[in-house]
Amino acid sequence: MKIAIVGCGFVADYYMLTLGNHPDLELVGAFDRDPVARTRFGGHFGVPMFDTLEALLADPGLELVLNLTNPKSHYAVSKAALEAGLHVYSEKPLAMAIDEAEELVRIAHERRLLLSAAPCSYLGEAAQTLGRAIADGRIGDVRLVYAEMEDGMVFRERHQDWVSPSGAPWPSKDEFSVGATLEHAGYYLSWLCAYFGPVAEMTAFAARCFDDKGTGQPPEELANDLSVSCLTFRSGVVARLTCGLAAPKDRSLHVIGTEGILSLTEAWDYASPIYQRDTQGHWDSRPAILGKLLRRIERGRPGRHWFGRRIAVPKSGAKVPGTSSRMDFSRGPAAMAAALREGRPLGYGADFALHITELALVAQNANKFSMPYRPRSSFEHRPL
Repeated sequence: MKIAIVGCGFVADYYMLTLGNHPDLELVGAFDRDPVARTRFGGHFGVPMFDTLEALLADPGLELVLNLTNPKSHYAVSKAALEAGLHVYSEKPLAMAIDEAEELVRIAHERRLLLSAAPCSYLGEAAQTLGRAIADGRIGDVRLVYAEMEDGMVFRERHQDWVSPSGAPWPSKDEFSVGATLEHAGYYLSWLCAYFGPVAEMTAFAARCFDDKGTGQPPEELANDLSVSCLTFRSGVVARLTCGLAAPKDRSLHVIGTEGILSLTEAWDYASPIYQRDTQGHWDSRPAILGKLLRRIERGRPGRHWFGRRIAVPKSGAKVPGTSSRMDFSRGPAAMAAALREGRPLGYGADFALHITELALVAQNANKFSMPYRPRSSFEHRPL
């Protein structure tokens, strides 16, 4: 499938570094409205660059656009691509407003085009393994999930010095004005919705805890840097998702069932360890003396969640970035290409992306919505 990239900033490098995992994706070129970014990206990766968005969208044979622009441009770029008759894979979120995201989905449905959005980490080996363990009943019936998406105080790190392999600076002002929840909540929201289906009701809280992010932006330009969302899924599962830029880094997931607990350590690693424990959070061990020793070690220690029977996660030969984001970013576009090639529906397409976007927008801007909030979007649930 012939694809093109729009937006050649920091995240675009992650797609380029993983594109080789999917030889069925043929990159015909890229565009960025910033001529400096065009020159840098094209020179580093040897990619043909378009001078205008219109020229890219009119390229003969082009089928799929990867919209990797900053979030405030997602709606306009995706709409232009869809209206040009092209399939779209967008970075998160679909749009910065629910009604704009709904319009994109409407256009995609009307024109019989595929529309999907990042993150695609639920396609990773760890997420798939966890999903199968849940579906197989390894911990009985799931009743509760705790999801952590804490990134630490990145605003107190030397983020001014962060650059991608091609030399793109980390977009700190965009990151802090868009907000940690819109940037990161989608990782676990997509996993939870893939496992348990649509959300029926949510109650969210959000706040800005730190007014100085080291970028010179006034407080009113900064988004909330903490959100806590309590989600009730139509399937009956209840979950709590926390996103923030203050607490120590923690991207773990704990799934509590009637017969045990499954814990995953790192959402951003396709090979993340997964542990199974009993209903008390203990590791069933033999001989018994080992169990007593583990109880002593576990007591009062922050790492106590990671004592358990490890579940095997299949190894992947995919190349991933050598950063904290050890994910195959191009796996999402590749899944779209495979669905088109095989003439089948996309498992997690436009309706799924809209639902994730709505949940993230409500969580990030909780003070603007009446609580509890009942999402107006939904999707057909196809368990992993």
